[in-house]
Amino acid sequence: MLSKIRKSKFAMHTAWAMGGQLSFLLANFLLFILLVNEFSKETFGIWALYITVISIIDSIRQGLVQNGLTRLIINEPKNRSIKSAGTLINYTVILLSSLLLLILPQLLSGNIELNFLLKHAWKTLLVLGTIQLIATFCQAKSDFKTYFKVNALYLIGFAGLLFYMRSQSGNLSLIELVNYQVYALIVPVIYYLIVSKPKWQFPLISDLKRLFSFGKYVSGTNLLSMIFHKADILMIAYFLDPTAVALFHFASKIMNYAELPLQALSQVIYPRISASHQSNTAGDLNKEYGISVLRLLVFVIPICIILIMFNKEIISLLSSGDYTESSQLIIILSIGMMLKPVGRVLGLTLDAIGKPDVNFRMLLISVALNLCMNLILIPQFGLSGAAIATTLSIIITILIGQLSLIRHTAIKPIRDITNSIKQNFNSLKLMSWN
Repeated sequence: MLSKIRKSKFAMHTAWAMGGQLSFLLANFLLFILLVNEFSKETFGIWALYITVISIIDSIRQGLVQNGLTRLIINEPKNRSIKSAGTLINYTVILLSSLLLLILPQLLSGNIELNFLLKHAWKTLLVLGTIQLIATFCQAKSDFKTYFKVNALYLIGFAGLLFYMRSQSGNLSLIELVNYQVYALIVPVIYYLIVSKPKWQFPLISDLKRLFSFGKYVSGTNLLSMIFHKADILMIAYFLDPTAVALFHFASKIMNYAELPLQALSQVIYPRISASHQSNTAGDLNKEYGISVLRLLVFVIPICIILIMFNKEIISLLSSGDYTESSQLIIILSIGMMLKPVGRVLGLTLDAIGKPDVNFRMLLISVALNLCMNLILIPQFGLSGAAIATTLSIIITILIGQLSLIRHTAIKPIRDITNSIKQNFNSLKLMSWN
């Protein structure tokens, strides 16, 4: 009976988490569709470079706050100082990053349009930082329903602004699109403050130190992971041109949307892995690791098969014929995506057991490998070389990660995943979580 209740809660949390993630991704998807259909490939390439810079910087903020804050709130739910400490670090990083990007364009002699866009980066950083901070608070309390509603309100607001302004004006600029993101943030924040009624206190120095001490490794890991995934864009921009950047970014965005189950389920899986580690019951962590990987694989593998078989139809549906060259890239990237569930649960597990430094060191090797492979393969094979470098790097990184997991935990990846498959197959309840 207790097992059925747990499965029911997991299913409910998963549904709300996926709904919230889907809402946020739909808002970005609308922006993506508008960009590929209304702007030139060159302009879309500039946007891709802008988002790459934003993503790299935001990964630092997210690493300093998200997992560490979630972990501390779960362990000390009545400690208000922890939430205040997380909030202070969150917006301090946004402020410092925004100031940096206000100065940086003045020092660059590259693309004028990109330099001008970077001056408005504080708006995008503010939106991402605020939405994700709210998500962290909700995740720590397993309040995925509020998380869904906040993101749904953002989607409604952003979509409404896009449709209204598109009907009023024939030409949109990239700066206007960035502004709409900020406007759409207002209602969700007000809603969250009214519903959650957060209570704050001045953050204790000890809590700031604890959060920063844990987060510095996660932040470093996130930064390396982001560089790992964005190295191809940056090196394509160096070796090729904005049009090539646009084609690769188009393929990458499709892969990002296909990874919705990974992103949504990770928010539910991390607290469960953390709790199983703290339970001190033999075998709990092994079981949670195995079933977590299996649940992600059940979603991801069918999606990858669809992308491989019908990528041309998907490209035609989403854009004009200008992006048909992205077809081969999607196929290559889909192969690497099939193994991402193993890598995602690996990273969550290492953070949950208090080993973010292991993640960091592991990714140092991976980033170096990815950069070297891109340096060799892009000049040789162009865009396909970048996709091959990314896929091979993912596979090698995951293999290295499993060795690290075996060394620092009692988990045996192949055995635990196999056991989960056998148990669920025998009971014929692989998808029946309720």
